[in-house]
Amino acid sequence: MTEDEQKQSFDDLGARLAKAQQANKDPNNDDSHVQTGPTGLGQAFRIGVDMLSALIVGTGMGWYLDHWLGTKPWFLIIFIFLGGAAGIMNVYRTGMRMVADVENENENARQIGAKEPDSAESDHKESEK
Repeated sequence: MTEDEQKQSFDDLGARLAKAQQANKDPNNDDSHVQTGPTGLGQAFRIGVDMLSALIVGTGMGWYLDHWLGTKPWFLIIFIFLGGAAGIMNVYRTGMRMVADVENENENARQIGAKEPDSAESDHKESEK
């Protein structure tokens, strides 16, 4: 590769890079298919795993205690209920965290929406001058 070809290649790379950066900064660029937060399916999967894992741990602890102490099936029954309660608490906490995240996003959107008309008015006033 000659020096001219190499310089042209770097210039082309620089132009493509600048174009990509501009497209990334462009507010009119519709990247609605790109999600920054967790998806609905991911959240549902997490809730299911939280509930199931708490039940499995509770059942395992109850079975082990019954096996060790010879009190079948009492600890198993007790710890199934305790595992279920722990799973419900995990799901509740996850749900409250999801609600707080949505409220924060709505508040941020309101703040951004409230700022935009001010900047539009100032741009309009500057263009009148």
